[in-house]
Amino acid sequence: MIIKERDLYTQSTTAALMSSGTRIGTTTIQYEVRRYVDTRNLTSTNSFVVTCTQRFFVPNGDPFSPTAQQVTGFVDYPALITNGITFSDPDSIVSTILLLDYAPKTMNTSVTTSQNAATSTGTTNTQEYSSGSSVAQTNSYGGSLSLGFFGKSPTGDIGISGSKSSTNESSWSQGSGHTVDSGAQYSNDASMAIKDWGSYAQLDATTNCWPTWIWGQEYPWDLIDFRNTDENDNIVLPQYVIDRLYDGTQVYPPSELALLGVNFASKASWLVTLKAGTTDTTSLDFDHALTLCVATHQLQSSALVATIRTYQPATETVTNLDLARLALDPIGGNNGAAMVGFIPTQFDAAPTSTGGPFQIRAESNLMLVRGSGFTGASQTGFMTTDFSAGTVTLTLYFKVLETSEDVSLSFKHWVENGGVTLSIQVNGGTTITRLIDAPEAGGGGDNVTVVPLRRKDFTSVDFCDLLSLGTNTVVVTFAKASSGSAANYTLMAIAAG
Repeated sequence: MIIKERDLYTQSTTAALMSSGTRIGTTTIQYEVRRYVDTRNLTSTNSFVVTCTQRFFVPNGDPFSPTAQQVTGFVDYPALITNGITFSDPDSIVSTILLLDYAPKTMNTSVTTSQNAATSTGTTNTQEYSSGSSVAQTNSYGGSLSLGFFGKSPTGDIGISGSKSSTNESSWSQGSGHTVDSGAQYSNDASMAIKDWGSYAQLDATTNCWPTWIWGQEYPWDLIDFRNTDENDNIVLPQYVIDRLYDGTQVYPPSELALLGVNFASKASWLVTLKAGTTDTTSLDFDHALTLCVATHQLQSSALVATIRTYQPATETVTNLDLARLALDPIGGNNGAAMVGFIPTQFDAAPTSTGGPFQIRAESNLMLVRGSGFTGASQTGFMTTDFSAGTVTLTLYFKVLETSEDVSLSFKHWVENGGVTLSIQVNGGTTITRLIDAPEAGGGGDNVTVVPLRRKDFTSVDFCDLLSLGTNTVVVTFAKASSGSAANYTLMAIAAG
């Protein structure tokens, strides 16, 4: 199983490039969003880094054929392309937007750089000294005597032997060594090639935030430079360019990219800061427009004629970017659990006395909470409601990147004057119900309600797995346990992990 963590922050779309009903190619556009706390200028501002990567493929409408044939020209091959990004904010929710970077800026036919440096030094010094003495002395002696009889004649043999040996040795040695080695290496290598094509970028003159890239064939015919037409709408080419396309006998092809089709990518990043109180960013529009020019060079009456035809721009709009949700980091692993305490200064939009919508994010950026129906938030970090403002709901968002860790949802809360029913729905599935009737510091459970969302112990009665990889959505609905009774509900904190 392959899981890419960057996909958690990405909204992607793949679409056909359509120009006046004609498909001219395919594009894939990805927007990646990360939360950024800007502490410059002695302030702390919650912003987002929004990065767009667009890849597009534009084929040659006349497929390449490997057969031998008589060629008198090449017709309608892709030779010049512009693609740009613009932005619209119809609800005026953006405070500032700043272009951080874009690429490529300028890329000619072939760019290759390589730099290598290496240095090394070594010193070795070894010294050894030894001295000693050795004394060895050995003494030995022996004798023999025998006695016996042979008949009446005595004969015999007596033997005795002995030996002594002594050895004395002494020695002394000393050795020392010293070695020093050091080394350093540096290598930098970058290469890029778009054979016989070039790319250039320009920014809009008003805000300098929105780039447009110009991709064009540079050899054998540079369409970025030579697009001037005569009275017959034919391109006026200098003689040296004509010689590259036609030698009087045969017509030469365009670049391989123009002959087979182009596949290019561009990238841009912005720092987006929203206005205070903004909770919904789905109205933001990022508009992409691609304009294709196809070229033709062919023989007409034994003369080379070159023309250009331009398609209407093919557009694609990316909207519904929920920046706060896309920027959430996953719970679990090194990130730990997510917890939101309802402290007034941490709300993106605080609850109102009429039960209006609010939004708050965990300080760790692991959970996003949106809701309505709570009529107040105390300075000590409590949200309260008496259910007089209508339906009370919370929607929790958090991300999961693994499948093995147990995850529970915990509420720190209490109720006065009756009871409150919590209806908890995870990812649109089965609804879980909990009754809350304990007052503050009552009930013996420290006012904490725990709801298992994933429990992998199959021997447990709570065995379950309600979560999915990626973003999880939990909708909590609060209601009085008895419609005729009064109830004052207080929610202090929520945790997931």
